[in-house]
Amino acid sequence: MDTKLEALLNQLLEAERAGHEVLEVMARETANPEIKALFTNFTEIEVGDVSVLEGLIRLHGGTPSLQTGDFVEKVLRLPSFQEQIELLSHGQAWVARKVEQVLALSPPPEVAAFLKEMANRHRHNMEWTRAEAIKTFNE
Repeated sequence: MDTKLEALLNQLLEAERAGHEVLEVMARETANPEIKALFTNFTEIEVGDVSVLEGLIRLHGGTPSLQTGDFVEKVLRLPSFQEQIELLSHGQAWVARKVEQVLALSPPPEVAAFLKEMANRHRHNMEWTRAEAIKTFNE
């Protein structure tokens, strides 16, 4: 596997692990059932993405990172739940942009197909998070 491709896929892998971790914490901390359900759904998606990314990296001769990104700390140190949700939405957008960088390297077809789906899910989740945040915090 190309070292640049492996590095970017591992960066995405670490980000997905961080996303999973932060969503779990935030789901436990909210009493709002709609937000809890939203975060639980996103957590399941992140777990699936981690598994697929690890498999794709191995399949193409790379070594999956064992690290978790620093996004967890960035989100959880924010003073309000609303700020945390806003940063979470920005994180979803970051992943979608990072996927575009990986796609520019012309990865193998199965990697590209998965990444396109992943980017679309993250864009959808970003909009859904923003909409839920607006709805929740304007009530």
